[in-house]
Amino acid sequence: MTRPLRWLLMAGHVPGNARGGGIVRYTVELARALRRRPDVELHLLVDPAAAVGLTDLAGDRDRLLELPPLPGPAVPAYERTALGLRLRGRYDVVQGVKHLLPRGLGRTHGVLTVHDMLLMDRPQDFGTAKRTLLQLPYAGSIRGADTLVCVSAATRARLSAFDPRTAARSTAVPLATSPTLLTAEPRPVEGLGDRPFALVVGDTQPRKNLPTVVTAWRQVVARRPDAVLVQVGPPPWGEESYGPDFAPLVASGHLRQLQGVDDGTLRWAYEQAAVVLAPSLAEGFGLPAAEALDLGAPLVTSTDAALVEVSGDRARHLPAEDVDGWAAAVLEQLAAPRPTAPAPAGRRTWDDVAEGTVAAVRRGQAGRTPST
Repeated sequence: MTRPLRWLLMAGHVPGNARGGGIVRYTVELARALRRRPDVELHLLVDPAAAVGLTDLAGDRDRLLELPPLPGPAVPAYERTALGLRLRGRYDVVQGVKHLLPRGLGRTHGVLTVHDMLLMDRPQDFGTAKRTLLQLPYAGSIRGADTLVCVSAATRARLSAFDPRTAARSTAVPLATSPTLLTAEPRPVEGLGDRPFALVVGDTQPRKNLPTVVTAWRQVVARRPDAVLVQVGPPPWGEESYGPDFAPLVASGHLRQLQGVDDGTLRWAYEQAAVVLAPSLAEGFGLPAAEALDLGAPLVTSTDAALVEVSGDRARHLPAEDVDGWAAAVLEQLAAPRPTAPAPAGRRTWDDVAEGTVAAVRRGQAGRTPST
């Protein structure tokens, strides 16, 4: 019998409570799924302050490798330039999930998860420090990875356009809705239980295109003064874009902003929303679209390639900046009873994500070209 792969997942960005935004959730759910596999011996690279909290995620304290106690801005440079020599020969696979893969891994198989190409395509959305620290190292990590795991076919296509040499080393492994979201006890949001609302999930960076929906909401409330737009996301980071109508709508009670909500609150919002809106200009995958569909919500997305890929014919797709079209779509959904949708048959799971990831690595180790 072939021994399990000694697999180190780089999780230095994961806090001890294992909660956070998209990449944290990806890391945690992938770790759980990899740990369930008999052909993988999972290890985690962690921040020392998070080690106690993440022991259960790895299964054993001996499966945690701690980063040195460095100031935050120095960690990416250490991971990229010095960590490889420390890891070489200790693991069969080292997987970077947040832009960086160590150099100098030798025969250790280096895997990089490509969530998106936004650092290259939309650098203006990131602060100067993040661009400086990550843009060139990210490009170098892409060039040096033995296997590139892209979260969607759209992201794989964008990666191949950025560097055609990556095509033979990349594969698309779509994501899945977190089981903690699907099983959370719904927690109602005070003040929303008796009002119809539309839901937008995500941060407020310019690429999320929140101003289009906010501007459209002026037209919505002119026809439906009882309606509320609910924006759920993390606390602001990087560049933000709200549009000129945001503050007046908040002041009038027609817009609610909820930050850092738990899974129970998010599940309730998905299940009670008259419609979920995903107006992004650019996505790597579009997890809120998948979550909305898995929880039975009507969905309208932009025509971004990743969002169309995720939602297919189960959603309505509109040009991202068509304000009138977004207003009309919302009004149509507010006027219609919310459909009772059964749980999707064959819903994708994180075990499927782990299976695709391990299969991509096995192909890469064998020197075969990954499938699309």
